[in-house]
Amino acid sequence: MDIQQERSGLEKKFLHMCEPVVQEAGYRLYDLEYVSTQKLLRLYIQNPATGSALIEDCVKVDKALDPAFETETWIPEDVVLEVSSPGVYRHMTNLEHFKMSLNEMIAVVIIGGLSEEQSKDAPKSLKNEKKFRGKLMEVNAEDYVIEVKGFNLKLNYKQTKKVNLDPDLKSVRE
Repeated sequence: MDIQQERSGLEKKFLHMCEPVVQEAGYRLYDLEYVSTQKLLRLYIQNPATGSALIEDCVKVDKALDPAFETETWIPEDVVLEVSSPGVYRHMTNLEHFKMSLNEMIAVVIIGGLSEEQSKDAPKSLKNEKKFRGKLMEVNAEDYVIEVKGFNLKLNYKQTKKVNLDPDLKSVRE
């Protein structure tokens, strides 16, 4: 996982165009992805107060982007814009996502297994695992720490395949 996500090409242009519009509308651009084969631009937005977005929020941002999509000549013809909430089980792909998720439950899939150093004091049940669910305790530019079964496990972003927020269902329903 490349935590210092560098965007290029059209995705970078879309980011520079969309981010100020989303902010001006009162939201945070959580993430975006451009799927060139489908001519699809997905924006994931959040209301900073709630960490989520309602359908009305998505419609507001979609309409705010209309003028740019109608006038910018570099935008490919027939691009479909999808604006949505990042969801309860949102993916975490950059350092800001990790910082926003401190003290939250996350699900992690790693590449390979734990190193000898990582597993030397770990409970036996964790030593051969590649998937972990735990509370995100610490974050920095190189690695992060999750508490799994009472053990603080330090993982490097480079060994991380994917990470999602994984809230406890009881607290989501409350």
